[in-house]
Amino acid sequence: MRERLVALAGALALAVGALTASSGPALADTTVPADPSNASARPSTHHAVTNGQTPDIPAENLMAHLREFQRIADANGGNRAHGRPGYKASVDYVKGQLDAAGFTTSLQPFTYRGATGWNVVAEWPHGNPDDVVFAGAHLDGVPQGPGMNDNGSGSAAVLETALAVSRSNLRPEKRLRFAWWGAEELGLIGSRHYADALSAADRDRIGIYLNFDMVGQKDTTRWGVYSHTPAVSQVFKNYFTDRGVGTFDIRWDGSSDHSSFTRHGVPVGGIGSADDPCYHAACDTIDNVGPRAMGIAANAIAHTVWELAGEGDAPAHDFSVVAEPSAGSTDPGGQTTTTVKTATTAGEPQQATMTAGGLPTGATAAFEPDTLTTGESSTLTLTTTAGTPPGTYPVTVTATGEHTTRTATYMLTVNGTTPGRCEDAGTVKSGSLTTGFSDYQPDGAYFRTTVTGAFKACLDGPANADYDLYLQKWSGTGWATVARGTTPQADETLTYTGSPGYYRYRIHAYTGNGTYTLGYDTP
Repeated sequence: MRERLVALAGALALAVGALTASSGPALADTTVPADPSNASARPSTHHAVTNGQTPDIPAENLMAHLREFQRIADANGGNRAHGRPGYKASVDYVKGQLDAAGFTTSLQPFTYRGATGWNVVAEWPHGNPDDVVFAGAHLDGVPQGPGMNDNGSGSAAVLETALAVSRSNLRPEKRLRFAWWGAEELGLIGSRHYADALSAADRDRIGIYLNFDMVGQKDTTRWGVYSHTPAVSQVFKNYFTDRGVGTFDIRWDGSSDHSSFTRHGVPVGGIGSADDPCYHAACDTIDNVGPRAMGIAANAIAHTVWELAGEGDAPAHDFSVVAEPSAGSTDPGGQTTTTVKTATTAGEPQQATMTAGGLPTGATAAFEPDTLTTGESSTLTLTTTAGTPPGTYPVTVTATGEHTTRTATYMLTVNGTTPGRCEDAGTVKSGSLTTGFSDYQPDGAYFRTTVTGAFKACLDGPANADYDLYLQKWSGTGWATVARGTTPQADETLTYTGSPGYYRYRIHAYTGNGTYTLGYDTP
């Protein structure tokens, strides 16, 4: 470990010198309005620049993740704490984003105070696996509130940095690893479970662990920089100084997840924002974080990750592929088309063969032409049959070249609803979901019952999926889950004897995509 620390310090000293001589561009004004009504919005498809150059992360991407964390808390008793359904929903959301971006993602379970928690760990499958740059944040909050600054802000910043790595198709010299820790608020439980389970050799492979806890409080004007590893601290400080942003030294030993690594001798770094008047309080909502603060923090994180990871060898011959438009719909028995565009990004153009996967039952794909030279385009026609089941399907378009293979995703929606076992209920609703997302019925609102009695509900989900069903009741301050059906299947049932009040159903796509039918009877 001592030799690795010396090597790290030397390499970073060179990087710091280069940064001082040539500072980056000034940070653009990233202020955008927060829109609580758009809580389900996905991050934008902003494309970062090519290998070796730090990406520009838009504040809106970060706020979209935070709106989702806020929505999850609102739907689950107002919090995302360990052992509560809001934490598991946060895990599902983060993992779904990473899986779609091409990371090797795993959930590491642990048990604390009788409840199961999870760490989400994602690795970018490029770079030297014996030299790891590791960035993490705790994903859980306290029971008193939704935890948007503590620590939705760090979770969103690390997630969007990881997604920027994917969008950039980065080929770093070092291996990049990202993690979202569970039960930090109860004593660094998740990160300590992870770090303690590593072998000495695996710990030695971690060249630096970067921790990001509370980075986006809206009134922040200067950032705390972890002082543990001076060369890493200087990379952060140079970034902030070049943009006229003040810094101060922090350690926060014993109070955040970096301490799980320092106890094993792993070098650490990171940043945190200023004092938070809503710390561990109900007011730590999305209104407690700000787009400008989030934009500054996340771009500082991405800049440092890029610098520490180093520039690896980009493919000598490479190309990109995209479907335009990237989504379309058709009735069963109909067809839809899209243009698959390719562009040579490195070396000489190469021949590529086009194929499509992930088609629903009865659907076929045809490319014209089915083989092209990169830089050319092909028309993809997707044809369904009368028996193709309704739903939304992510179709993977693959271009297999002579030197590299690239993919794009086209979201195919087959219109209609699937008749099934739930349609005899008093109220029937339907909708369509993709992995990691939720719907609320009836129609995004709620219903009222004035008597005590039995609630019965039936969910009919798409084949080869895992959909979950929750009955939630308004508590006066938030929505609390009172009954659930959470088997590993697409279809669920639940019953509940409840008192008068306001209720709603939450349908969550744990895995899989497609149309569902919800039938329910009320007292």
